[in-house]
Amino acid sequence: MYKTILVPIDLTEVGSFTDKVVEHALGILEPHGQLILLTVVPGYQMPLVGSFFPQGTFDSVVHHAEGELERYVADKLPVDPQECTLKVVEGKPADTILQVAGEAGADVIVMASHKQSRMERTVIGSIASKVVGRADMPVLVVKG
Repeated sequence: MYKTILVPIDLTEVGSFTDKVVEHALGILEPHGQLILLTVVPGYQMPLVGSFFPQGTFDSVVHHAEGELERYVADKLPVDPQECTLKVVEGKPADTILQVAGEAGADVIVMASHKQSRMERTVIGSIASKVVGRADMPVLVVKG
């Protein structure tokens, strides 16, 4: 059993597979432990990227993601949303997952791994592979 678990949530893939990942996390969470659900938003604030979007777009994206994450927890998970820590953070997914896990003192990261072709893994890698390769704590990868 783990006291603090970080679960990255990709809001573009919310559904039965994401539910399965969270169920795994809940299954290994200590009673009264902390479940942290994290959504990473792409870096709109970078000057080059941000210059392509109207003023206030980033804040709108973050606000929308926060609402989606709250709705997901309320509608789909067998936990009280007040018992979870919900975070929406800007950045590169693997880097941000590791940073938030470290800051939170997470005992384990529970995350999804999606099927990718050999070419996709070679060219772009997978977020799960990057996290597993660089994490200082255990990572439970739930295969999809």
